[in-house]
Amino acid sequence: MLDAQVPATHARSDGLGRLLTLLLPATTALCAVFNGIQQILLPAQVEALDPGSKVATLAVMTTLAAISSMLALPIGGAISDRTASRLGRRSPWLLLMSALSMLLLLGMGSSTTILTLTIGYVIVWFTANFHQGALTAVLPDRVPVERRGLASSVIGLGTPVGILFGVNVASRTEQVWGYAILGLGLLCTTVALVFGAREAPSTNAFHRRAPAARTADSVRAFFQAFGSRDFRLAFLSRATLSLAYFTVSGYLFYALQDHIGTANLPRGDVAIAVSTLSTISVLTWTAVAVFAGWLADRLDRRKLFVGISSAGLGASMLVPIVSPTWTGMLVYAFLSGAFIGSYFAVDLAVMSLVLPDKNNQGRDFAILTVATGLPQILSSALAGALIAWFGGYVALFVFGAVCAFAAGLVIMRIRSIR
Repeated sequence: MLDAQVPATHARSDGLGRLLTLLLPATTALCAVFNGIQQILLPAQVEALDPGSKVATLAVMTTLAAISSMLALPIGGAISDRTASRLGRRSPWLLLMSALSMLLLLGMGSSTTILTLTIGYVIVWFTANFHQGALTAVLPDRVPVERRGLASSVIGLGTPVGILFGVNVASRTEQVWGYAILGLGLLCTTVALVFGAREAPSTNAFHRRAPAARTADSVRAFFQAFGSRDFRLAFLSRATLSLAYFTVSGYLFYALQDHIGTANLPRGDVAIAVSTLSTISVLTWTAVAVFAGWLADRLDRRKLFVGISSAGLGASMLVPIVSPTWTGMLVYAFLSGAFIGSYFAVDLAVMSLVLPDKNNQGRDFAILTVATGLPQILSSALAGALIAWFGGYVALFVFGAVCAFAAGLVIMRIRSIR
């Protein structure tokens, strides 16, 4: 099933509408799995099993799962790059990993100890991120360059829709059913994508297996994309923007509680305030996403859109400093939702255009995806340090703004795209 060198699949416009129509629910279902579990199901389950040490236990589990995901993303892309089958390069792994994820999710739902829950969680995060590594490669594989802004916006739209779906399913069903519905959703949407928008067979697209390389050479080859200047800049920009976004958003609850003040919130309820701001942000994100991708394609200025979106996100993070009020937070939610929606609508298109090796697009695209996941691991500890030792929530928002502005400046230095 595996082989060495794989020529890139030629992107064709045939059936593009069908492909994008089926990609949206597939990406939505994957995002729903991540958010439904991480935001609702897992914390509630940990609290039920280990109430006395729930914070520390969840922190350890999340860290282990994050490490697992960082390994799975590029591995999923790299292995699918070299897969020969009648279903194509990506499709066999999409089917396998979605099926394994569903079975593992059923196991998590019925776990009765922290140990079994942790094992299931770490393995699910590996299989689901392996799935994501193969799924993101569909963009450079099968979408023509001139339509990648639109395709990026469709894929990006799966994030806010997936958040809403996953969190609502998880919060409105019993534990076992919550895991089961999320797993079944991932499997069904993957099957629909694979067989509804068939990938070209890759059986005849392979060369003879290359001689085995030394381990050191293999590791260097795995990261060879960083030899490309534009690839390095794209990775750095994405990592910096993600660090800005997750460092601030991860502490929204405490920022409202301590920076704005509980008494200044609607009904004095922090949870309602967080829900209100998140809803505003997600709805604005959704409204902006498709239009931004279409316009970036129309103007052929994708890099410019990403740069402006990054700067806009940075500016929005200054609002809670200038106006530390509930009204200021409403403005922040609206602006940050609009700019992050515009960013994610076009960002994937930009990433797909800086891949230096057509034979390893899945691997390299997945490495760029790591630039989103790695900052999530660092963001919590960094935010805690900023709040505790460097000026409280003002320092948190300033840090986020500086990182976002820096991400915009870095992306504008890419030369190969407009």
